[in-house]
Amino acid sequence: MLYILIGIAGLLVIVALFTFFSKRTTSEETENTSLPDAECCGAHAVCEKGLKKMDTHIDYFEDEELDAMKGIPADAYTPEQLDRFRDVLYTLRKEEITDWFISLEKREIQFPEILKIEALDLLEN
Repeated sequence: MLYILIGIAGLLVIVALFTFFSKRTTSEETENTSLPDAECCGAHAVCEKGLKKMDTHIDYFEDEELDAMKGIPADAYTPEQLDRFRDVLYTLRKEEITDWFISLEKREIQFPEILKIEALDLLEN
């Protein structure tokens, strides 16, 4: 019976030590982890794009001719105007497309409805 009590006590000591060391490691990891700024939402890619939208500077993608399309509804472009959009869209690198959309938005140019599927395909590939 004495051996059983000693075994149980030993087991409790081992469990207590294991718990102590695991909590200590967890608290050290928490201290070493730098916390993001209070304004950070955790979605860095989205935030960065949001900051680009807030910036008043407009980036052009050799598409200055599209400024003439300001105020035209997204579903009212002529075939020639659609070709101008398409020409710019297909010359952009994949990582530039989102920035181009931001540029168009800042310039109050609506992206053609008919080209949205093509643009999404380019972004996904």
